[in-house]
Amino acid sequence: MHMTLSYQYSWYCPYLNQTDPTTLPIYCPPSAGCQEYRLTSLPCSAQGKYEPIVCKPGFYCPDFRTMLPCPEGYYCPTGTVTPHKCTWFSSCPTGSYAQAVYGFFIFMAVLDFIIAFAVVIFKFRQGHIKLGFLSRGGNGNGADASGGDLLSNIFQGPSFALEQTARRTMAQVEAAHRPLNASGIAGAGDVLSPEQASSQGMQLLVDAFRESFRNRELRMNFRFDNLALQLKTGKTILQGVTGEIRSKRMTAIIGPSGAGKTTFMNVLMGKVSRTGGELFINGEKTEMHLYKKIVGYVPQEDIMINDLTVRENVMHAARVRLPRNWTSKQVNNHVDNILRALNLAHVANSCIGDENTRGISGGQRKRVNIAMELAAAPLAIFLDEPTSGLDATSSLDVANILHSVASLGLTIVAVIHQPRIEIFRKFDDVLMIAPGGRVAYLGPTALAKQYFETLGFEFEPMANASDTLMDILAGKGVNRLFTLTPDQLVEIWEDRHSRDIYNEPPAFFNEQQAEDSYVQPMLDQPRPASVVKVEQWLGSVAPEDASEVPEPVLTSSPPRGDPSVPSALDFDDDIPVALSMNRAASRRSRDPRTGFVVADEIPLQHDGSHSRHVSDVATAVHTPVGSARNLHLNERDLGHALASKPVGTPMSMSRSVRSRTSLKMRRSSGSEMSEDGRNFEREFHVIVPQVVKERGASFIMQLYFCHQRSLVQQSRQVGALALEIFVAMFAGMLMGVSTIGKVKELMNGIYWGIYILLSPAPLDLLALYGLLIGIAIALSGAPAGVKIFGEEKPVFWREAASGHNRLAYFLGKTIATIYRLILTSLHFTGLYMILAKPQLDPYMQYALVLFQFWGVYGISCIVSVVVRRENASLLSVVIALFAAIFCGYGPSLVQAKKSGYMFLFEMSFNKWAAEANYAASILVYKNKLDIDLMASIWGYSLNQINLDLFMCVLIGIIMRVIGFALMVTLNRDKQR
Repeated sequence: MHMTLSYQYSWYCPYLNQTDPTTLPIYCPPSAGCQEYRLTSLPCSAQGKYEPIVCKPGFYCPDFRTMLPCPEGYYCPTGTVTPHKCTWFSSCPTGSYAQAVYGFFIFMAVLDFIIAFAVVIFKFRQGHIKLGFLSRGGNGNGADASGGDLLSNIFQGPSFALEQTARRTMAQVEAAHRPLNASGIAGAGDVLSPEQASSQGMQLLVDAFRESFRNRELRMNFRFDNLALQLKTGKTILQGVTGEIRSKRMTAIIGPSGAGKTTFMNVLMGKVSRTGGELFINGEKTEMHLYKKIVGYVPQEDIMINDLTVRENVMHAARVRLPRNWTSKQVNNHVDNILRALNLAHVANSCIGDENTRGISGGQRKRVNIAMELAAAPLAIFLDEPTSGLDATSSLDVANILHSVASLGLTIVAVIHQPRIEIFRKFDDVLMIAPGGRVAYLGPTALAKQYFETLGFEFEPMANASDTLMDILAGKGVNRLFTLTPDQLVEIWEDRHSRDIYNEPPAFFNEQQAEDSYVQPMLDQPRPASVVKVEQWLGSVAPEDASEVPEPVLTSSPPRGDPSVPSALDFDDDIPVALSMNRAASRRSRDPRTGFVVADEIPLQHDGSHSRHVSDVATAVHTPVGSARNLHLNERDLGHALASKPVGTPMSMSRSVRSRTSLKMRRSSGSEMSEDGRNFEREFHVIVPQVVKERGASFIMQLYFCHQRSLVQQSRQVGALALEIFVAMFAGMLMGVSTIGKVKELMNGIYWGIYILLSPAPLDLLALYGLLIGIAIALSGAPAGVKIFGEEKPVFWREAASGHNRLAYFLGKTIATIYRLILTSLHFTGLYMILAKPQLDPYMQYALVLFQFWGVYGISCIVSVVVRRENASLLSVVIALFAAIFCGYGPSLVQAKKSGYMFLFEMSFNKWAAEANYAASILVYKNKLDIDLMASIWGYSLNQINLDLFMCVLIGIIMRVIGFALMVTLNRDKQR
């Protein structure tokens, strides 16, 4: 059976004569061999003299009687009428059916060489590697070894010798070690000791801090009243926490595990919303979040970017958080002074390192952690267990640093765990939190031991006092007189009289008193039931009969400045106390006015001389009359008792009371000091709001700093970058190799019109390769994409809590990642274009690969924010594979529309990329195939390539918006 065919372009029929109808193209039934060929998707030769054949690949047919080989510089796929010109840097010899584009490969190789050379030069200038062939000199040995060392150093990332510094830092260190002149600045001369260099740095920091606060010397004092935290489950974590934390002092927070130490600090800082209580800053009720730009927080973990150097970490913190009107020179000088003050100048250009990469020591990491907060010139710094994980020497170094920082006028608050005695003594005040989140003591560290000795607890002479205090809070303290539970200790402390003596000055201490006024002593005031119960245990008061209690005597309050009353400031606070455990040797005397037996007796003379005798604290302080009421002895009773003694008569007073008196006298000096304090507080609340507004770089500058930091970070990850590029290149090579087979082209299918009778079985590999390329990119890109944010979530939380703009951080890292995507996509496309020889434009192919990597990294962004780091890589690969499968190959878009889950394909960037790839590749066969019919099989549209590209980019942006929203909303408590 023969059928007459009409002539169409791209077909070859050499015997056709348009004037002779008998020569018109006809269809001839195929032979068995031809039918077999057609069933295997291969065309066969003409089955008759007048049967046309499609113009063969590598040839072009300008008319129906001519078939010419494709000229050099052109390529001719099947059915070509006019040859297609090859693009730049491509191989197209005579008879080419596709162009082998090697321009991407050449550009890739040149770019790799430039990057490798730049990395070597950068590391060489930083002193991180040594070029053996340049420094070998006359030594002709070891040439191979030096070359091996060079390659090893190139790919080792930030793993280089500790203590190596750049030339610039060495000059800074030398400048820091010059001796100080009369103005306190280093000059020419001999090298200073590290301690002197640190002292110089501290002196310079004072000026920098003052300048950051408009040349005002500001302080930050905290007062909190009945702070409480109750969980939604009803569990109480904190309750009734009341006290004050003062500037220019170090306050330690101690307590048993689970008592609520860190919770209290988080509630005080506003990281956790309290359920009760009030906070006052410099006398004004307020909230901490309003001042977070001038408050530093040092977490327990050393959270910083390990690939950056010491100076780079501190410098970024300074650039982002210092006043925006500071010049680059001021910022650099400020950072240099911090590194000197914290003894970090010699490791300024050493990378931080991690568990797998050698870096600085643990003590140095902790100091960098503190330096990053000092870089912001804060007024207060909170630290969560700054000595944990450090050896005793490093811990003491950190304590010394904090002590020096406090001397700048800062308020230092630290949660400490099992400190050695030298570290404990560095703190001025201590807050002891008992189980249940209640305060058992808040006052001077030097008086904590004496306070609990007053309650009957024993301290071993050679024991660490802080360990004993921890035992007391845990209910394991040794008390041979009676048993006091932690809850009862809290009840005793919550009595306002105890707090007045050991924490805050009495209210009347700042009031002007008339000379003839009379004051009822505290002994006559009602006592809380807890104190009475302690007295009952001590045997001083009968349970229901108070008649045995000596009647207090009303005393006149002598006027301030009365020379007959010795000043408490004249007493030496640092009298060494040698405890004698011999009860017989203890000397106690009864005060005739108060009825107290005074323990730890220190006879004093009015002439200023004194003799010392300290009795057994564990026994003498707890006599029937020397009971817990000693807690209520105040300065007025003490002053009157001293004034009533004849001149020359030895006077005695408890060392603990004397210390408290001296401390409180120093805290307040009358109404004049109080007025100065009120002026100071008013000035603070006027200036600081404007200072807070000026703090922090602008959004654009923060974005720029984050972008530059990310680039530096990637430059240190040479090994990881090289591995990522290799994987992408290998994936592209596999895709290219897989196309090498028995067919020359990826498309062979349904011919136009009536020529469909001559069509072989459709072979449509374009849709399949849309799927395979998506899978290859998902496998090669997803594991690397999760590292962008997944490994830096703690860094983001810390910087967000300190006032860093979250969007600037996110955009800075995202933009810096684009260069990585460009490089990775280039390596994938370079080998794929050479081996696969796709028919679409090479620029289009590169754009599609780039946008697919963009989408995969978007998926990784979301996953890395939500999932733990160790699980993020696997999950991101799985989700990216799902996105690759939803490309329209199987199931097809036609099936998806019928089944009602087309929306899943619309959400997949790979669907749009596969559709664009299909449309751009099939256009060259428009003269041969029914491309609309072929596309309809899969449900692809051929006339919306630009829309496909736009949707690929848009979906990647949407995924990043989702990732950013999740990053900001999840773990909100860690960003406060």
